[in-house]
Amino acid sequence: MIPLDTHDYIDHLSEHLASGRSNQMPEADILPMLQALEKASRLITAVSHELATQAEQRSLHVRHGCRDIAALLRGALNLTPHEARRRGRLVHELPALPSTQQALREGEITLDHALAVSDVLRALPATLPVEVTDDAEKVLAEQARFLNHKELQKAGKHLRAVLDQDGTLAEENEGIAKRFLRVSQDARGWVHLTGCLDPEGGEAFRTAIHALSKPQPADGDADLRSTDQRQADALVALTTQALQAGDLPKVGGERPHISVTIDYADLRDGLSSGWASWGGPMTAKTIRRMACDAKIIPVVLDTMGIPLDVGQAQRTVTGPLRTALAVRDKGCAFPGCTMPAAWADAHHVIHWSEGGPTALCNTVLLCRHHHTVIHDGDWEVEFDHDGLPVFIPPSWVDPQRQPRRNIRTAWQTMLPTGGGRYEVPG
Repeated sequence: MIPLDTHDYIDHLSEHLASGRSNQMPEADILPMLQALEKASRLITAVSHELATQAEQRSLHVRHGCRDIAALLRGALNLTPHEARRRGRLVHELPALPSTQQALREGEITLDHALAVSDVLRALPATLPVEVTDDAEKVLAEQARFLNHKELQKAGKHLRAVLDQDGTLAEENEGIAKRFLRVSQDARGWVHLTGCLDPEGGEAFRTAIHALSKPQPADGDADLRSTDQRQADALVALTTQALQAGDLPKVGGERPHISVTIDYADLRDGLSSGWASWGGPMTAKTIRRMACDAKIIPVVLDTMGIPLDVGQAQRTVTGPLRTALAVRDKGCAFPGCTMPAAWADAHHVIHWSEGGPTALCNTVLLCRHHHTVIHDGDWEVEFDHDGLPVFIPPSWVDPQRQPRRNIRTAWQTMLPTGGGRYEVPG
């Protein structure tokens, strides 16, 4: 029996919240209190599980007209179907996991830990000796006390690979047939991705995305992009890099390229919008950024939009110039950025449509994220007396708007006294 009525606990916690007592709590007490509450929460989960088990054993779900214990929990506790199924699973599976059940009763693990252990053991072949699976459960239950449930899942995969090498290999071969990638586009031009990769392909994909999605703080400020946003940018950077390399198979006799149609006057003035080759609308602002480092093919259209003449391709940044930019900027030149040159675009400081020359004195390497930042217009780019690019921050970053450089180029020209007309980040 629970020594005090549960209403006593509820009333105590409600009183704590209503009184604002947390605001007066000393800093030294906050973390221990959080740890104590977490253990209490886990113990409550264990008691809840045992009561759900009793409800199952006494057939309460039958009396309440429910198909199973999960349906009873869903209605009585207002749970989502997914959460109710998870709890129903443990009612049936936890009795066969004594070490895991004991850790749950001690408040050392969570419901997610217990499910992770059960998932691993369910995936093991029935032909394994009982003592092997018992030992595996003990090992996982012990590791669950120190790992979060995601880390425990990885440990479980490793354990399963050791105990059932043939099975994991067969599963991988089966998974290869399940791989797919679905690409769709909505009316606004946004592209939606849904897919599944086999373990080998997934490992290669995640390795590349991880390398490209590291936070890129600018001038000591935190990278404000979420993890999902950084990974989306990484995927675009990966595809852009593949397009720039020119190694992709030809399509229709030409190397893959992005085609965008827009009126020249609109492009020059940054007005209206254009259309990409896959039918998506793009603002003139976006197209101006893309045109900084692109192959431009002028097409003359009649009043009905029918092509009359196609000009010769002009590459705005040639191979030798691109090499010179990589040597000079050593990567994205924005202060604080560490993106390498291979993942950067060549940006025209004075836009080409406004007469800006395609020359070293008017171009600078920028990663896609900082290329967007510059085109948004808050930061400005200039070239200092030594020919190196400097960045002028907006007033809300620095009221004095002191020029700044990326540390990779700043060290080249720093005065011995640490002077100069720009700040070195970090």
